[in-house]
Amino acid sequence: MNLNLPSEVNDFVKGLVAQGRYSSEEDAIVEGIKLLMGREQLRGEIQKGVKQLDAGEFYDEETVFNEINAEIDRVEAEQQGS
Repeated sequence: MNLNLPSEVNDFVKGLVAQGRYSSEEDAIVEGIKLLMGREQLRGEIQKGVKQLDAGEFYDEETVFNEINAEIDRVEAEQQGS
């Protein structure tokens, strides 16, 4: 794939490589694409949550925090057992 980037974007990417942040322009572009992919995934998850809320499907904060704390406890117990 050949890309024609605007000069300010091209200069930015070349600067990142020159600073040693990335080993190549391709690596910098791939990282940018991965960030975009993550953002799009997050948008999808937000939309899914909005639809669930609209449908009345939600949990109260106590339930959510209890589940989160239980998961944290489980992970910490696993790490201590390692």
